[in-house]
Amino acid sequence: NMIDKLNVGQKFIITYRPNTHNGEARPKLKDNKRTRQITRRAEWTNKSRALFDCTNNKYKYVTYYDLDQQGYRTASGKVWITLEVA
Repeated sequence: NMIDKLNVGQKFIITYRPNTHNGEARPKLKDNKRTRQITRRAEWTNKSRALFDCTNNKYKYVTYYDLDQQGYRTASGKVWITLEVA
C-alpha cells in the first residue's frame, strides 16, 4: 500500500470520495452511488496516521496535513494517493 512508502516531510496528492464533509452529508452524483471527489496537496507528518483494511483492500481512514487548507484532515471512503511532489 502507498502509505508505507511515505516518509515524514514527504508531499503527495490525496484524492477521496467522502460520505460527509465538514459534518454534513455529501450530495450523491447522478448515479446516486458516489459523491464528488476532493483532491488536496498534502504532507505526511509525525502526526499523520492511516488504517488499511487488508480484508477489503482499502484504507479505512488517512489523517494528513492539508497544504491547501493549512490544517489536519481525515480522509475516509474511497482514497487514492499519488506519490508526486505536491
